[in-house]
Amino acid sequence: MFRLLVTLAWLIFPSGENPPGALVGQWESAVRTPGGIGNILEFRPNGTMTQISAAMGEADYKLEGEWLRAFWKDPATGKVSEVDTRLEFEGDSRFLEKGEDGSGDTWSERVGEPVRGGSPLLGQWCSLYLETLPAYRAFTPDRMFNRLPMQVLRGRYAIAGDTLTVEISGQPPGQYPFRFENGLLVIKSRDGSEKKYKRPETALLKGF
Repeated sequence: MFRLLVTLAWLIFPSGENPPGALVGQWESAVRTPGGIGNILEFRPNGTMTQISAAMGEADYKLEGEWLRAFWKDPATGKVSEVDTRLEFEGDSRFLEKGEDGSGDTWSERVGEPVRGGSPLLGQWCSLYLETLPAYRAFTPDRMFNRLPMQVLRGRYAIAGDTLTVEISGQPPGQYPFRFENGLLVIKSRDGSEKKYKRPETALLKGF
């Protein structure tokens, strides 16, 4: 799992120093582990930030009658596999999801207001993974985004030139050189390796 950069500790901004607008907003790991694990960073204009370690996945999908057909692409091989689940809607605020063999029943609850027009799946939903972890999904007209937060840390950050400063629990503030490169945010870790982040296709966990 990637090294976590921030905690609940607070770092006060030097007087008159504000974070650059280019950094503000949400970023996610440009490269995930083979299991789909990565980090989501959100930098806010007031100097607060959140880092979420999460399992992430995206797929094209079609809703055909009661069947949700998701088409998952393996990033390593490019191979596409289809996963079909049967849906039973209860109004416009929840649905029951079953696998092809009728096992693994899962209820999903809508987050926010329904999206009028088009597929009843449009919008954001929350379910429980292994009956304990909240899992979130967002459906656009043709794309499905899955996010399973596993660890959420909050803190503050400061910028001085090309250095991002955060505070790690029980240690002095950590300093991480960073730069923007071809639309990516590149942060250098303590061990000298570089972690690359991109703007996400979905802001599903924005403000989480």
